[in-house]
Amino acid sequence: MSAPDPARFEDRRAPRPLVTARVEVSAATERLVIVSDLHGYREPLEAIDRWLTQVSEPFLVFVNGDIFEGGIDGLYAVEWTMRRALGRTTRGNHDSAIFRYLDADPSLGQRAPDDTELGAYREMTPDQLEFVESLPDVLEVHWRGRTLRLMHGHFNLRTPETTNWRLRPAELSEIFADPAVDLTVIGHTHYPFVSQGAAGALANPGTVAAQLFRYRDPSGREIDRRADDPNLAVDDSRPSFLTITEAHGRLQPSIERFDYDREGLLRRHADRDGLRVPLETRRAGIMEARAP
Repeated sequence: MSAPDPARFEDRRAPRPLVTARVEVSAATERLVIVSDLHGYREPLEAIDRWLTQVSEPFLVFVNGDIFEGGIDGLYAVEWTMRRALGRTTRGNHDSAIFRYLDADPSLGQRAPDDTELGAYREMTPDQLEFVESLPDVLEVHWRGRTLRLMHGHFNLRTPETTNWRLRPAELSEIFADPAVDLTVIGHTHYPFVSQGAAGALANPGTVAAQLFRYRDPSGREIDRRADDPNLAVDDSRPSFLTITEAHGRLQPSIERFDYDREGLLRRHADRDGLRVPLETRRAGIMEARAP
């Protein structure tokens, strides 16, 4: 039997009703670390663990959605998330897709490729599956008198429309920035930025797996979003995450670039048969930050 087609069950809107969870962070915490779009890859999470061992001050990790889909290490990714960010994780569109699949046909999980959401589902324990199913859509984080709103960003709070991952920071600010909170953090677009506009502050950690800097528009012309971004070099395709500190009553978000053994990751995936993503497509995303 053929593998299930993800397009048939695309998560086009957030589950209703929306679930918002409140997180109170101790004032003793000196740094928030927000990672997004893990997509089932082990090597970048191991690299972040090494980075975190060098942080001397108290910190907390948050995961802003999309634990699964893309890599063969979905089980590792959910284990890492539960170890690092239990109670501090939002639900992404690919996390929701597990249950959309199963609602449509529970048998799909038995034949799904290892690099899909259901490939991870096949390996998860009941406790891990319950953790994913219970993830909130929005985290309202309170820290040192400031409020942060974390949401994956595949939907917004104003309309049920799916967010186009190709949107640029200014366009995303029009949709997500909100003066009612001190900072909104999204993910989903695999493009890191920090912006401060009249409507409020907005940040995106990018992805710890494969940035999406380059893509083709409907005419076939290749677009590189780094070309008009003074904060990103056009020859730098490294992944990223977000750190936030606080000083004098102001939040100070910063994009952290890092790297991991990307060639080693590709070799491991090349050795695995029956994957959904072709190796050349995976290489384009991991090494060149290029969308298929």
